[in-house]
Amino acid sequence: MHNRFVNRLKREEGVTLIELLAVLTLITMILGIISTTLFFGFRSYNQVDAENRLREEGDILMSSIITELYVSAPDHVYALADGSGFRMVNVDTDGTEIASTEKTIRVAEGQLQIQKPGVSNAADPYQSTKVNAQIVPGLSSIRIEGDTVGGFDYYKTGLINIKLVLALGEGAERSQIELESRFGF
Repeated sequence: MHNRFVNRLKREEGVTLIELLAVLTLITMILGIISTTLFFGFRSYNQVDAENRLREEGDILMSSIITELYVSAPDHVYALADGSGFRMVNVDTDGTEIASTEKTIRVAEGQLQIQKPGVSNAADPYQSTKVNAQIVPGLSSIRIEGDTVGGFDYYKTGLINIKLVLALGEGAERSQIELESRFGF
């Protein structure tokens, strides 16, 4: 029995060219399917990851607006003429606006800005909500819906319609998401 295995090893038969081509073709097909699946999986993962990050950052921006609105509890809300945001202020018992309570919330320069008069964003970093995503100008807006009070240009109650278009990345790798929300005041 030992001789049979030794004799088989000593034979000098090889693999034919046809057999070699068949094996190489099968290996190429299998590797092609595996690499395509991996590429598609990585691309899908990156796209979902970017969308999730954009949603998280959109939630941060929306919560910043609603927090400022509810913390300030403004008596008067003025829409900015360009549709980029609003200005809010409280009034005293005489109906006079209290300048120290004034805040402006706007979408400008690719970010959400919460400003107090006379305070720059550089001096007070809280006053500017920065995120990694870019707020797309021209597509993003903050508008007020409601009726102005008796011929004045301010609102006492109404809805704030926020439309944020956020983008992350450049060129073919750019992901974009549109978020809309409405807050009552």
